[in-house]
Amino acid sequence: KINQTTLDTSKLEMYKSNGDYTNIALFGLDSREGELEGGAQSDCIMIASINNSTNEVNVVSVYRDTLMKQSDDTYEKANYAYNVGGPSEAIAMLNRNLDLDIEKYISVNFNALADVIDALGGVDIDLTEEEVFWTNGYCTETSKVVGRSTTELSGAGVHTLDGIQAVSYARIRYTEGDDYKRTERQREVIGKIVDKVKTMGVSDLMDLAHTMFPKVLTSFSETELIKLGLNI
Repeated sequence: KINQTTLDTSKLEMYKSNGDYTNIALFGLDSREGELEGGAQSDCIMIASINNSTNEVNVVSVYRDTLMKQSDDTYEKANYAYNVGGPSEAIAMLNRNLDLDIEKYISVNFNALADVIDALGGVDIDLTEEEVFWTNGYCTETSKVVGRSTTELSGAGVHTLDGIQAVSYARIRYTEGDDYKRTERQREVIGKIVDKVKTMGVSDLMDLAHTMFPKVLTSFSETELIKLGLNI
């Protein structure tokens, strides 16, 4: 069910081997029509780095407005590369500018993130009054894109956010901290998802995978995904 692509590694500008680590590019797309292969900005860019000896995973954000050298030697915002050249150009941009060896990626859009959070029964997030205001504001647009409604949040404190609300929370960039704070929110949401997934049994994990895979685009093969899954 998963959407797979095969990338030409000769075009990825891999800098050098980074040793016993597997680095994976994660792209969250501002995709309104479900497009995953390009034509949309990668407004969320993360790199997951797996230590193959310890299985420890670190996740770092790349700020979307960072000026990075593109394939035509111009400098554009980091989210530009995926829009014009899809995952291949976006990965080459990260390798070119950050001296990395990335050759694998996973891309999702609003719908995929909202669906996985709903499938997990929501995520608990502590929101400020300001974040509640902006989350409610973003929910209007996110609901239209995803195709379902949500309820309005009220008051600061811990809320169990559904998929629409969590995506909207992760999109906020109009509070103190700007994109630094927004990427922190994105990592927080991912962390909450991982915490819930850790408690699931194999059968439930398989059901979740069947729900999510049609909404994911990746260069991982089925064999590679199974190996990653076993390590998890």
